[in-house]
Amino acid sequence: MITKKNRIIKLIAVLLAAVFGAVPAVSAGAESIAEQTSVYAHTAHAVVHIAESEQFTMVPQPSEGVTIVLPDNAALTVTGRHAGNSIVFDETKTLTFIAEFSEGWTFCRTYSVFFPGDARAAVTENADGTVTFAFSAVAGENVAVSDFYGVAVNASAAELPELRIDTEIPFSDITKLEWVDAHFTLTLGTKPFESGDYEGDGKVKGRGNSSWTYPKKPYSIKLNSKASLLDIPKTKKYAIIANYQDSSYLRNYITYKTFLGLLGIGYVPKCEFVDVYLNGEYNGLYLLTERIDIEKSKVNIEEADADHLSGGYLIEKDAYGKVDFDNDLWFNCPYWANQSKDYFVLKAPEPEDTDLQLAMKSYLEEYMQRIHDCLINGSGEPYTEYVDPATWIDFMIVQEVSKNIDGCMKTSCFMYKDRDDEHLYMTAPWDFDFAYGLVSWTNNSPDHNDGDCPPGNTPDGFIAINSAAPWLKAVYYNNEEFRWALKTRYTEYRRTFLDEMLPMINEQAAYISISQAADGALWNRNFSYGIRKLRSFLEGRLEWLDSQWLLADGEVDLDYALNLYGGTLEFQIDGEGGTAPFIGVVRDGAAMAMADGTEERSFRLNRSLEKGEILAFDYSLTGGSLRLIVNGAAIALPEHAELGRYVFTAPHDGEYEFVWSAEGGVAFVDNVSIDLGLLFGDANMDGTVNVIDALFVLRAALGVLDLGDGALICDMNADGTIGVADAILLLRRTMLA
Repeated sequence: MITKKNRIIKLIAVLLAAVFGAVPAVSAGAESIAEQTSVYAHTAHAVVHIAESEQFTMVPQPSEGVTIVLPDNAALTVTGRHAGNSIVFDETKTLTFIAEFSEGWTFCRTYSVFFPGDARAAVTENADGTVTFAFSAVAGENVAVSDFYGVAVNASAAELPELRIDTEIPFSDITKLEWVDAHFTLTLGTKPFESGDYEGDGKVKGRGNSSWTYPKKPYSIKLNSKASLLDIPKTKKYAIIANYQDSSYLRNYITYKTFLGLLGIGYVPKCEFVDVYLNGEYNGLYLLTERIDIEKSKVNIEEADADHLSGGYLIEKDAYGKVDFDNDLWFNCPYWANQSKDYFVLKAPEPEDTDLQLAMKSYLEEYMQRIHDCLINGSGEPYTEYVDPATWIDFMIVQEVSKNIDGCMKTSCFMYKDRDDEHLYMTAPWDFDFAYGLVSWTNNSPDHNDGDCPPGNTPDGFIAINSAAPWLKAVYYNNEEFRWALKTRYTEYRRTFLDEMLPMINEQAAYISISQAADGALWNRNFSYGIRKLRSFLEGRLEWLDSQWLLADGEVDLDYALNLYGGTLEFQIDGEGGTAPFIGVVRDGAAMAMADGTEERSFRLNRSLEKGEILAFDYSLTGGSLRLIVNGAAIALPEHAELGRYVFTAPHDGEYEFVWSAEGGVAFVDNVSIDLGLLFGDANMDGTVNVIDALFVLRAALGVLDLGDGALICDMNADGTIGVADAILLLRRTMLA
């Protein structure tokens, strides 16, 4: 359960860029401050004792277009002590840095953060366009930890990318029903994109349901040939989202960008902001987004056909008001939230043969009924027969963080069934226009809901895990293992990329602040109010979810902490020879077992192994000793500051007792697994694990290599798929070995 930290996320982004088109480079000095504590970090509680003196280093976070310069190479370091949520300074010292801005970028004071309201802080805009930031630490005085580590310098772009759509008919005549020929011209603005400008032909039509009724309308785009627009992977299918109801413009953007870091759901739509001109007339600020479909860079499955009715299928959970009963391939839904208004729609494939359509819909109706019977009607089958826990957990977290009144298995919820696979996988989070507290209604239904659905505008209450989404409610409340897994995954996300959501609001508000003024004047928006409301709601929402899901040390079930995700090994935790057991903790957002050095600790596993089978586990050790005792013979494990992998191969058939025993230092153990004679991570199965294996996994993730049996032992993050994240984790592991 190695945490996908910010540096890994950035490395993955760079790796993806090399394949699908580059992403903008991070400005110099832009290492994420979320590695320490963000501006809006969840902080705890009462003031505690003051610690010993230590060095504190300010790490300013620059946005795109900003470079941080230290005068005379001075370090932004000061001596002080922790006192609860504050830093008490031991010396008087002024910390100064300068922000330089690239061409087309200007300092955005409104959405930058530098010790707000502190008289000891000064921000000076210089005649040459640079900005000097100075903070005076005073011995004996204190400052909030979040303020010290939350410094962010954000810049506004003079111009956003400009998308022009020209048609031979007035845009007022375009409907949602028919595609209209169009010519598209995309020119870049201040922000660089490797894909460059674009010009080409295609088609356009209206899209959306309630959003189509608003004055500023959204549209679907279909290019004649695949193209990468603004570094989005090549596709024909795009959409421009109007965000008419969202005066912050950011609800969809921050969701799609944040949750690219999901470990379970492998596909989240890519997006970028554009200024849109329709037949030469400015129509406002839009979000250019790829449309969800079965493609290698999106939902990568084989489509079902007449010979393979078992899949694959891309399915949308939809609602009565959105289904086109004459044209959509809808099928009956046993969902039982609101029986007269709940439907599933087959989005792909879309066969023209009516007999094949009927066969597919009949198959899916029967399949969905089996899921319903398993989760709701007590068929006796385990929920894991149909539920893919990794993607369902990610789906719940996305919907709950955003408190998405629409997306909680009501409408715009996408899932897929792969060929010859009974599991239903959640995918492609979509449609967050009304999320993050924008609307006050609930999803209560007088027919089937029992009143446990909260309003959308309060920070408390589960929006998806309630009677409006009975499958989600049943999985969550009826399965303790699932709840543990969800809380652990939430804790992991909360301490990595979720911590960056609030700073992202400031950064992107600064980026679009010049462009949004024109849109605001055209469509009567109050941008600053929208940003404040979005930020305030998200702060409260994360605080409430932390109270429900954020795990602290010692709260994790030890069996769960030790197993690979979904593993079923049962450990004896009563200690060996009177020792205390390891304890389940959360370290860097991942659940694992710990010996804390206060006393000798141990746990054991009894298992029958065949010759050649392997027991493997991750561990780290700082000081003291960690031993693996196999049938009484002790193996001393070397120190590792970070998690490294240890593999034991059974020399003969027989019964084995494994005892992990730690004393003196701090030891962590995680991801214990029994593998059938295959070395974990050995993609080419040559008996060794090295960089070559990481390259094999990367090629498999990109669809250019089939690992065959090697795929069984290369799912490094245990999410059920082989992806770029697995290649990164395997490369990291080989470097630590």
